[in-house]
Amino acid sequence: MRGLYSSYTRYNAPVFALTFDDGPGPDTEALLDVLRAAGVRATFFLLGRNLEEAPWCGDPARARSLAVRAAREGHVLGNHTWSHFRPDRWRELAADVRRGEAVVRDLRRESGAAEAPVPFRLPYGVRVTDGALDPRLPVIASMGLGHQHWTSDFDDWTLPHGEGPALAARMVAHIEQFAALGLDAVLDLHDSGTGSSFGYSRPATVEGVRLLLEEARRRKWKSYTVP
Repeated sequence: MRGLYSSYTRYNAPVFALTFDDGPGPDTEALLDVLRAAGVRATFFLLGRNLEEAPWCGDPARARSLAVRAAREGHVLGNHTWSHFRPDRWRELAADVRRGEAVVRDLRRESGAAEAPVPFRLPYGVRVTDGALDPRLPVIASMGLGHQHWTSDFDDWTLPHGEGPALAARMVAHIEQFAALGLDAVLDLHDSGTGSSFGYSRPATVEGVRLLLEEARRRKWKSYTVP
């Protein structure tokens, strides 16, 4: 693996967080297997629709069982809304956030996880359009919520099978870059989709994470969960 990465870490061991949006999906189970094998915990920002309707598999019970497994294995379950509305539908956001949070809280209770605030991440992240601030920010502020952002989004939802090694290399380089600045890295990845033309499957993400965690273990890097 050393030949895959060109830079050498000359500072204290980097620290990074793995976060996954839009799940669960067809590759969530494989991803959980990879994380368990590596002894690493992540934060999953779940979509209510992919749990309660489960269009990716047609089996809501299966979708719920994956989320419950994640919580029981020590991963953090967060809210990514129920519908994944685009930013221009901000007037509908508050109700969609509450609906998504109710699903996550129900899953947490089923898993036996302790009661705690549910971390929240906006679909598409914070946007600035023509110099105007994202209109969804005042909405979530009025709800007492903060947005859990990332230090890099790797567009893994666009990657075909076989792109895992390239994705891993990009993630390693990003973690190193932030460590050199004295900062921890928060990686934004996706373990499913919203039904777009890119679909739901994320095999490149699973492979990329597996390779990243192999490299992180070799270099004795540390990981954490957000928030």
